[in-house]
Amino acid sequence: MKKAIAYVSDVILGRTGEVIGRNHQKEMIKRYAVENDIEVVAWFEDEAYSEDIVSRPGVQQFLACDIECDLVLVERMWSFSRQWSLLQPFIADIKEKGRTVESTTQLWDCVSQQARDFYRGRSLKPLAACAAPVERSGVRRRVSRPAKLRFSGLVGHAKHA
Repeated sequence: MKKAIAYVSDVILGRTGEVIGRNHQKEMIKRYAVENDIEVVAWFEDEAYSEDIVSRPGVQQFLACDIECDLVLVERMWSFSRQWSLLQPFIADIKEKGRTVESTTQLWDCVSQQARDFYRGRSLKPLAACAAPVERSGVRRRVSRPAKLRFSGLVGHAKHA
C-alpha cells in the first residue's frame, strides 16, 4: 500500500468567484485513496489561496514534515497554482524528495497537462502559433471514453473584500 500526504486549499474560480471548497476536495481525495489502495497519513490545508505557493502556512507545514510517503495527493493541481512557471519548480523540489504529486481528478487544463508531462519526463515547448493545421485525410477519428468521469462540485462564492 502506498502512503500519501494530502493537501487542499480553497480554489476560487476566475471571474465568477465560485469556490471549490476544501471539504469537497477532501472527499474526492479520500475516495481516490480508497479506490487506489493508498493510505493518507497526513492532511495539510490552507484557507486562503495565494499564487505564492511556499508562503502558505499549510504548504510550509507540509514541506517541513518528515513523514515517509510516496505521494502528495491533491484534488487538482490548482490547489497549488494555476501557473506552470510557479508550479514546475515547486513539484521538482517535491520530486527530489522522492515524492510524486498526484491529482485525483483528470482535468484537461494546461497546468494539469503540463504536470502529467513533467512526470512522464517530457519537456514541453511553447506553441508557435494558435492556428492548428487541418488534417484532410477523410478518416473519421474516434475518441475513447475514459473509464471514470469525475466532476467537482462548486460551493458558494468567494467574498470579495
